[in-house]
Amino acid sequence: MDLTALERLEARELMAFSNLGFSLPDLIITGEAGPRAAWGGTLSISGYLQNIGASTITEPTQQMPEASSTADAPDTTIAIYLSPHRHSLDGSFLLATTEAPPLSQNSVSQFTTAPITLPSRPKGFPGRGGVFYVRLMANSSGTAFEANPENNISSAIPVKVVGRTLPKLRAIALGVPPVMQPGDTISPTIEVENFGTAGTIAQGSVQVALVASVTPTFTVGSSIVALETISSNIPPLSETPTKGNPKTFGEQNLIPPGNVVTFTIPPVTLPTSPATYYLGVVVDPFGTLTQLSLPQNALELIHRVGPPIANLPPAGVVGSANTGVFPTPADGQLIGNLNG
Repeated sequence: MDLTALERLEARELMAFSNLGFSLPDLIITGEAGPRAAWGGTLSISGYLQNIGASTITEPTQQMPEASSTADAPDTTIAIYLSPHRHSLDGSFLLATTEAPPLSQNSVSQFTTAPITLPSRPKGFPGRGGVFYVRLMANSSGTAFEANPENNISSAIPVKVVGRTLPKLRAIALGVPPVMQPGDTISPTIEVENFGTAGTIAQGSVQVALVASVTPTFTVGSSIVALETISSNIPPLSETPTKGNPKTFGEQNLIPPGNVVTFTIPPVTLPTSPATYYLGVVVDPFGTLTQLSLPQNALELIHRVGPPIANLPPAGVVGSANTGVFPTPADGQLIGNLNG
């Protein structure tokens, strides 16, 4: 039998009002995780803990000024599990627990964990890796007496677990003038993202090159126009929780996520010849880093320079050019990892 609007409203009020004669909290939780991780590596989790409990009538025991409601939740804990199954906690492994602060009725709290170290391989999980699922459990300690404890577990959060703990660096943005001619002076802005399962600090600094090439690949005939060194750590994708597409979400954020670094190269003059060539970015041009994988041709975010256009003013910036880094090495010298 269908319920009228008034009957539905009365039913909701009864659900918020317990058999003990007062309202209770009701905690639910949602979350996201780094979409890629490795056994023995790190993984960060973020989420929202919400108290949907609410007091719908006057509470006789809570009449004092500033008194809390019985629908408020005390401090609790959140348990974080890794499960081989999307729809079950069977065979799951407890990764960590984290403290949750008191939460008043009809309110929400956001949290992000410190990087959690995954085990070498829990029992029941394939050693080669695969797609597994993070599940968050609100009120795991049972310290809050809830109206409905059956809704305390989050939906499954997929994480692809791979076998190696290594970075995977890609250039995701190159800001240059839309039209460039040989000999222009520019000051490019570059963004580099770590799609891997480990930060870069363990292997040292990262070099990023602005490269001019006669072909749209990084090979013989390529020259480094400018070389930037990133000394700080670039955190991995595993420590960057997201619900977006991990291949593009770094480009879609106005504020870059933690696994993205942005820098601007000082003014640099482009080669004056040939009349037409390619300009792109190469991360780790001398192949000093060990990564999960390398781009096929290494030259990324390719832009064309030229041909010269008569009477067109130079593009780019006004200022002195940094000419001390070009060409390094000389044209035709073999550089970079050509086997990637």
